[in-house]
Amino acid sequence: MANVPWAEVCEKFQAALTLSRVELQKNPEKEPYKSKYSARALLEEVKALLGPAPEDEDERPEAEDGPGAGDHALGLPAEVVEPEGPVAQRAVRLAVIEFHLGVNYIDTEELSAGEEHLVKCLRLLRRYRLSHDCISLYIQAQNNLGILWSEREEIETAQAYLESSEALYTQYMKEVGCPPLDPTERFLPEEEKLTEQERSKRFEKVYTHNLYYLAQVYQHLEMFEKAAHYCHSTLKRQLEHNAYHPIEWAINAATLSQFYINKLCFMEARHCLSAANVIFGQTGKISATEDRQHRRA
Repeated sequence: MANVPWAEVCEKFQAALTLSRVELQKNPEKEPYKSKYSARALLEEVKALLGPAPEDEDERPEAEDGPGAGDHALGLPAEVVEPEGPVAQRAVRLAVIEFHLGVNYIDTEELSAGEEHLVKCLRLLRRYRLSHDCISLYIQAQNNLGILWSEREEIETAQAYLESSEALYTQYMKEVGCPPLDPTERFLPEEEKLTEQERSKRFEKVYTHNLYYLAQVYQHLEMFEKAAHYCHSTLKRQLEHNAYHPIEWAINAATLSQFYINKLCFMEARHCLSAANVIFGQTGKISATEDRQHRRA
């Protein structure tokens, strides 16, 4: 890495994250992606400061970069290999940057460039994907590739990425179990690292997103029973973790009730509709609370 204080590198990364979160409507009307481009420039600066990727990771053949590539595609369990040593640690930090660059390009509708960066992220993490340090980032990268291929209407490719994420989550929870490192912690000082509770919350949210996307993929593939199962699991987890938008949740629950009605499962349909009604009733309360908080600010 170039002779730049590590604290300065971390500051650039955090500034890039802040810019990435700026809502599009807050940018100039003629430059809707202005904040995204500024964030991209900072991420490229951090990437340059970290130095080139380790040769053995950066020069792997493209055939190994597809969904479920490597030993996991053959049904063999991936080994838990921790990224130890400066070379491995640099590879993981570069993977974090590649991930955020990938999301950035997708947000600005440059899908091919976004795909390229996300695939680089997976390539850098391949051997460490089941480790405490890397599992969350690896699943997030695969989830985003699943969404990207779904938007291209390449549903089978999307399915492969998303099912790989689900399998890795299940294997990690079985073999390791402890809440993994959040990717952003790679650029945080030790005293600002997340608590185990917050790590768990963020990782479970990543998995909930995975189930949500799988539900949509199975719906596209007309695997309606499976789609309903994943939709139900998603709704249940969103309630358990208090991570949902009331109107969206209520609509999804009401939609699921129609599936149960068509299957003549009236008790399940009634339960979904009742839950949708209760959650929809929260919308006014939440809006009023947010309005009061806004007036106090």
